[in-house]
Amino acid sequence: MITVKELRISLAGQEILKGIDFVLPFSENLVILGKSGSGKTVLIKSLLGIYPPDAGSIIIDGCDLYNCTKQEEKALKQRFAMVFQHAALLDSFTVYQNVALPLYERGEKNEAYIMERVLECLNLVGLAHTLKMYPAELSGGMRKRIGIARALVYHPDYLIFDEPVSGLDPITANETLYYMTQILKSNTATMITITHDIATIDQLGQKVLFINDGEQQFYGSYRELIRSHNDTIQKYLSS
Repeated sequence: MITVKELRISLAGQEILKGIDFVLPFSENLVILGKSGSGKTVLIKSLLGIYPPDAGSIIIDGCDLYNCTKQEEKALKQRFAMVFQHAALLDSFTVYQNVALPLYERGEKNEAYIMERVLECLNLVGLAHTLKMYPAELSGGMRKRIGIARALVYHPDYLIFDEPVSGLDPITANETLYYMTQILKSNTATMITITHDIATIDQLGQKVLFINDGEQQFYGSYRELIRSHNDTIQKYLSS
């Protein structure tokens, strides 16, 4: 469970987040909405341990991320994985090497286990046949799915997606969304998704957080969101 309490963060003297406050149970998934520059990415980076708060706290399963020992902080950070908007694969690495990289970084030395785990994750996204290929040989959608496989390879508890279908054609976007929903059905990780794609909200999370200019304007279900009387939210949904 993630508990964010009155989180305030300033960067370069400017307040970016202004009192974000929500509780996300492990059994539920979160979609973060808001226009560009609203503070969504800063919130995610704070959850990942990158931006410490000026005030407030982030408590993950009872442990305060910014008020704990170095060992506890490292353990908390390793429970998160990120799927970047543009996959962020290493061009000189094969698909196998890209997906296996987080395991090597965590000190795993059992090559048989690494191969088994890589193949499991590639099968989950329908790309086991790309094992020996390089990113340049893959389409944009395939690279995105390889990024998902890499994020899953070490069994994270929390999986963060940054604009997962942004820049993809409708067919490829639907493919990516399909594999994301398969992860949801498996209940192997709590998903947190930043997206501007209104049509996918109800498929990707039970909870929605809406941020505008650093202020939290809504936290609740998708149905509650669309019934909101908040003018900013309604303008966003209709845009």
